Amino acid sequence: MNHDMGGMDHGMSPLGDAGDVTYPHYLVNGRVPAAPRTLTAKPGQKVRLRVVNASSDTIFKLALQGHRLTVTHTDGFPVTPTQASAVYLAMGERLDATITLGDGVFVLQAAPEGKKGTPARAIVRTGSGNVPAPDTRIAELDGKALLTTQLKPADSARLPDRKPDTILDVALNGQMKPYAWGLNGKRFGEDTPLALSRGQRVRLRMTNMTMMAHPMHIHGHTWALPGSDGLRKDTVLIRPMETVEADLQADNPGTWMLHCHNIYHAELGMMTTLRY
Repeated sequence: MNHDMGGMDHGMSPLGDAGDVTYPHYLVNGRVPAAPRTLTAKPGQKVRLRVVNASSDTIFKLALQGHRLTVTHTDGFPVTPTQASAVYLAMGERLDATITLGDGVFVLQAAPEGKKGTPARAIVRTGSGNVPAPDTRIAELDGKALLTTQLKPADSARLPDRKPDTILDVALNGQMKPYAWGLNGKRFGEDTPLALSRGQRVRLRMTNMTMMAHPMHIHGHTWALPGSDGLRKDTVLIRPMETVEADLQADNPGTWMLHCHNIYHAELGMMTTLRY
């Protein structure tokens, strides 16, 4: 692992600076691209693909060779089924998609966004065919990809309509040199917790004041994103200089973390708590 202080090829990503750390391998189910796990099915079968990005510092662009994904859930909540050739998945995000499989051998590939390195992969086999070389990049990864914030919620996943009782502003701060990250100008331990009251509908207005993309994650609650028609999630990727509003219902009293799901940013202090 190399903590590359700005030397990585970030400029090519539409997400801005997507990660800090280069890794020797990117894995699917613990396997390197040269020794991938093989998933078997029959031609014409409709299968559910359930994916979690469990990485510390890598946003993945995910696709299945020769197929389109029909995204059905994000972070466990149903959405209006949406087709895409490729999908971005940030650290901590989960995704469900259905696929009707063709006949042959296909590469399920996850490319590290904004980083050099061989994409992670698994093999989907429904018939005869040769497995491509480990460094073969599938065509689906060279086009546009769906952001999960572009999805729309299924009616069953919506929070009841209600205006926010309070709005809490959260600024995402930090930079590469010196390597330091925080929220509202403070690192965790020196921060002022976000105060709310039980029963309130709370709107978090999160503004990314950095040149990196940050997947923000809430504990003990889920969000409804008014800018995405009320999409329900618990992790949302916020691009550089972007503001994302997220509504939550204060129905679970306690002390709950709000943090960036890039573990290095969280460890350096990009974290605070909600208390009520």
